[in-house]
This record gives sequence, C-alpha cells and structure tokens, in this order.
Amino acid sequence: MLRWLSNATSLENLVLSGCGSLSYESLQVALGALSNLKGLDLSYNFLQGTILGILNNVSSRGLKHLDLSFNQLSGDISPRSLRDLEYLDLSTNSIVNVHILASLGNLTNLRHLDLGGNSISGEIPPIVGDSVRLEFLDLSDNDIIGEIPQSIGNLTNLIILDLSYNNIVGSIPETFGALIRMKLLYLDDNQISGEIPATIGGLQNLLELILKGNSFTGQIPDTIGRLHSLKYLDISNNNLSGAKFPDWIQTQQRLQGLYLSGVGVSDLSNNHFSGEIPKELPTLVGLRFLNLSNNHLTGMIPENIGDMKLLESLDLSENSLTGEIPSSFSAMYFLAHLNLSYNNLSGKIPTSGQLSTFDSWTYVGNKDLCGTPLPACPVYQTPPDARVKDDEKLDKLLEYTSIVVGFWLFIGTLIMKQAIRFAFFRRIDKTSDWVYVQFAVKLAKLKSKWQTMT
Repeated sequence: MLRWLSNATSLENLVLSGCGSLSYESLQVALGALSNLKGLDLSYNFLQGTILGILNNVSSRGLKHLDLSFNQLSGDISPRSLRDLEYLDLSTNSIVNVHILASLGNLTNLRHLDLGGNSISGEIPPIVGDSVRLEFLDLSDNDIIGEIPQSIGNLTNLIILDLSYNNIVGSIPETFGALIRMKLLYLDDNQISGEIPATIGGLQNLLELILKGNSFTGQIPDTIGRLHSLKYLDISNNNLSGAKFPDWIQTQQRLQGLYLSGVGVSDLSNNHFSGEIPKELPTLVGLRFLNLSNNHLTGMIPENIGDMKLLESLDLSENSLTGEIPSSFSAMYFLAHLNLSYNNLSGKIPTSGQLSTFDSWTYVGNKDLCGTPLPACPVYQTPPDARVKDDEKLDKLLEYTSIVVGFWLFIGTLIMKQAIRFAFFRRIDKTSDWVYVQFAVKLAKLKSKWQTMT
C-alpha cells in the first residue's frame, strides 16, 4: 500500500489519518524515503510501537508539524532532531514517562503541545517554562502529581492551558498573573488548594475559567469581576465556605455559563454561598447555563428571571428558596433542563411555556408545591353554615330595599300639588339611586366573598 511513497521524495506534507490498515513496520520503511517532509499526520491509526521507531527513519530536519495522536505509541522523542518543530500532538497514546516534558526546553520553536490522555506520571519540570513560544499546552487526563511550577509564568504567549484531570496539589502560583494572553484556563478535577489568587483578575482576555472539583477555600476574589470577556465560569465543588453570593457576577454581561454549585449538603466539599439570589442576576440576558445548586441560598426566585430568555439549563436545587415559582418562566422558550427540587417553594406550579414539559423530579422535595405534574392543589369549599348565613343576609337586604321603595311610591300618590309632586318625585329618584348604589355595593361584596371562598 505504501510502496508509492518511495518515489515521492519531494513530498512535503503527508496525511494518513484514520487509514486503519496501516502497519507500524510498513510505515518505518516507507517514511525513510521522504527527506523533505514538513508535515506528517498519522493520527487515528492505533499504531503500536515507539515514537522514536517511526521518527528515526524520517529526515526530521525541517519537520514543523507532527500529529501522532490517537495511537498506542510509547517512549520519548529526540528533541535535537526536532528543533524546527512548531506543532506536536501526541495525545491519547501510551506515554508514561514525564521525562518527555524535560525535552521541551530544546524545542525552542514549539507553539502547540498536546500530551493529553496519556498515562504520564510525575511532576511538571520547571524547564517547561523555557518554552516561551508555547501558545497551547495540554497535559490533561494524565497522572501528573506535585505542584504547578512557578516557571509556568514565563509562558507569556500562552493562550490555552489545560491541566485538568490530574493529581496536582498545592496552590495556583501567583505568577499566573503574567499570562495576560490566556483565553482558556482549565485546572478542574485536581487537588489544588488554598485561595484563588487575586492575580487571576489580571487575565483580561480570559473567556473560560474552569476550576471545579478542587479544594479551594475562602471567597472568590472580587478581581474576577474584571474579567469582562468571560463566557464560562465554573468554580463548583470546592470548599468556598462562608462565601456571600458574589455581587460582581451581575457585571459579567458576556457570561453564557455560570456554575457555582456544590456536591451535596452532607459533603464537606460543597460551596456554601448564602443570601438571596441577586435581583440583578436576570440582567445577564446572554446566560445559557446557570447552576447554583447545593448552596444555602434563601429568599425568593427573582420575579424577572424570565428575562433570561436564552437560558437552556437552570439548576437551583438543594437550597432554601421560598415563595412561588415566578410566572415569567413562561418566557424561557429554550429551557430544556430545570431542577428546582429540595427547596421550600410553595403554591401552584405555572403551566405555561416550558414548565408544562418537565416531570415531577423537577419539583420533588418542595412539600407546599402543587399542580401538574405534582398532585392537584386542594379545592377549598365554603363551610355549609357560612353559606346559610350569607343567604340570610342577602334575603334581608332585598326585603329592606323593597319596603323603602314601596313606602316612597305610596307617599308620592298622596301629593296633589304639581310643584310639590315634582319635588317629591325628584327626591324619590335620588333616594332610589342611593338605595340602588348601596344594594349594588353590598351585593358585589357578597359575590366577591362567595367567589373567594369557593
């Protein structure tokens, strides 16, 4: 299959991604003839063997782009023969030795490095900070331990940093404040502790900040409020105890995803945001995902929450929210996920809009909620004795009215003089109007009371 490559000596870019039938041995032979390669993509072939076994037969002088991702390769690289390399993707392979990171100092032109999804164990060496041209660094989903080196602050060209899903400990280095070009920062699902440093607020270009699933303590620094480009913020499942709901959240007009949830009321690693949900929160009209579950929020759901018309997912479960569910929910046409369970909400569930599409699990744990899909709200009947008394009052009012009107009509027939008769009849008209008004008012009150009780 690859014999034709022996005649393609001037080939500069070779893409054999996802070919399936490629064998490690045939590649070793075929690549030996390609002395002018600048780009090589062998991703998604599940090749077994060593990285060096493939590269040893490649004239790597001038090689700038190398993608060996989604294979089963192991071992190390030869940094001296890859000095021109700008793009290196070795993600989702079988690399275990952290020594491969120590080679980075010699790759002075490297801008993109992806080693995610391997089994690399050990600490990140300080020499990583020497790769000052790096713009993309992904070491996620490995077995990296130890602390993040202070030298990582030297990577001032870094735009994306992903260290998620490892076993990193310690705190975030203060030197992170120097990474001012950073747009995506993922440190989630590690064992990082201490407070979130205020220097994070200096990353003015940050679009996504994901810190969930660590052991951060203290309060969220107010400096995060300076990140006006932020679209996604997830600091859920930490130890941010005693924290008041951050006021600066309402200034983040570009936010699309906000996750401040905990992990359960019985778990010590939940967040404990307290107080009411700010009434200004619904001004974040671009928000699509909002999760405030597992906290200690009190008060009512903001009446104007329906202003968040683009919201697709809302989770307010396991708090201490009270009052009725606002009718403005009917304006949320894109709402596909809703969880209001385990609060102290009361009243009838509105049936308009998307609320009619959710099942009972959405509202479970609110003992004073009623209506579809929960059991029907109770019908309050007027006690029989009360109805009898109201009937008697109505009969007496009608009786008195007929007597008064009849009396004035009788007196009128006895008056003969025209002037006096006109005066009396005008008096009768006024009196009749007054009686009518009084009758109508009392009748309206009785009807209103009757409707309320039934």
